[in-house]
Amino acid sequence: MPTAVSPIMPHEILRMVEGFGLTGTWSWRFATDEHVWSPGLFRILGLEQTAARAEYGLLFALVHPEDRDSITSTSEMLQTGHMIQQTFRIIRPDGTLRTVMSRGEVIMAPDGRPLQAMGVLIDVSDREMLARAQAAERRRKRALFERTGAFTSVTAIYPYTDFSPEWLQLVGLPRQALLEEPTLPVLKEERARWREHGRELYLTRQVVHTRPRLILASGAIAAYRMVMVPMRNASGDDDGWVNYIAPLHLDGAVPGIMRESLEQLVRGIHLRAGRALLDWSMQQLAEAAGVSFSTVRRLEDEDVSASRRALQAAISALRRHGIVFSFMDDGTLALGKV
Repeated sequence: MPTAVSPIMPHEILRMVEGFGLTGTWSWRFATDEHVWSPGLFRILGLEQTAARAEYGLLFALVHPEDRDSITSTSEMLQTGHMIQQTFRIIRPDGTLRTVMSRGEVIMAPDGRPLQAMGVLIDVSDREMLARAQAAERRRKRALFERTGAFTSVTAIYPYTDFSPEWLQLVGLPRQALLEEPTLPVLKEERARWREHGRELYLTRQVVHTRPRLILASGAIAAYRMVMVPMRNASGDDDGWVNYIAPLHLDGAVPGIMRESLEQLVRGIHLRAGRALLDWSMQQLAEAAGVSFSTVRRLEDEDVSASRRALQAAISALRRHGIVFSFMDDGTLALGKV
């Protein structure tokens, strides 16, 4: 006889959802002035259930002063019967700042009187912080490009399907013209050389390192370093290219955005070379990387069972002790010691 399964109640689902600490609900029955807040809402607001009295006025008071004008006030709610979706900041009692998204609804009586309001708050602080960090990074990269003419980008190369805004601005040529002939910004006498050099490396998914002279949008001619590194996703499949474009007179240090792509080129021979430069045994590398001796052996033997995380740990350990990973003119990955 089949075992009876009890249905999952709505409040149990709510409890599971709020268990992530990102969601909270509230309701307010106007006739009795009864306020009900879920445990999740107290957590988002940084309040103790036993020490704070649930009421819409308290929620409103925690809103950042600069955001209060955009929040539906008590009087607006009662007069209009409307609430809008909005995102605002709250300041918790301990002084920490959180960003929340709010959605609410007012239930009306047949005669148009507001009876009850209810809503949900979702903590989107991490998403907002990520967005701000990304915006700051874009501003930093833009400032670097404006000051030095150097930039990084991620594109689908070969065949070309598009170009970064920085490249279009640098060479001052229309996108369509570059799609028809990507080497158009290169001096005419150098185009065939770099075109043939790059095509072979693109097709075999190898690092492309060229130093052509470019005709810039200003009409000036400048020698540039152009490095394109093949990028793969977590499954090991091809996933575009990371590009570094900079005037040749700048140093050839690899930007942070390219480090992960270059690490994908590290093989067992490179780990052995790094150990040799440091005069380390496999056991010493294992201890420095925080992995087992057998893991280092698998990495150096290029055993497919070795994890990507273990390889990154080994590379990081070598870097911390002065090993530098760089590339030669032909795209070969080389090691040095500082």
